[in-house]
Amino acid sequence: MKRQQAGFTLIELVVVIIILGILAAVALPKFMGLSKDARVSVVSGMTGSVMEAADMVHALAEVQGATGATGSVTFGGTTVTTAYGYPDSTATGILVSLQDASAAPSQTFPFTFTAGTTTTAATFAYTAVGGTANTGCEVSYTAAAAAGAEPSVSTTTSGC
Repeated sequence: MKRQQAGFTLIELVVVIIILGILAAVALPKFMGLSKDARVSVVSGMTGSVMEAADMVHALAEVQGATGATGSVTFGGTTVTTAYGYPDSTATGILVSLQDASAAPSQTFPFTFTAGTTTTAATFAYTAVGGTANTGCEVSYTAAAAAGAEPSVSTTTSGC
């Protein structure tokens, strides 16, 4: 009489579990690092958006002759306040130029905006859904300080 095997042996199951444990120990750290990479990518994208918005407003200010120390331009039906032809660091400057709204818009993207002044930077701090603003994961925008100068856009990703 021939006996037929009905399943896996205990040794086979233990070997499979050990192999899966080794794979998980090697792969898990790689996947954990992806969330930080994703946050850094989002902040880098925001940096590009801020720089592009400032350049677009500046081009419009050049055309409209609004490159003085203070002023404003109409950008997509929205009034953007400017400093030397670039958006200033306020909610009616750089924030409005990013969101194309007629007033300071509500926060609809994953960044918490903190307005600056004529001499301080505005910040866009990455904010996870349901979380708080992360000041180590942000984009800073400082308006142009003089005629012919460009605004400063910097990125901090140490806390992402």
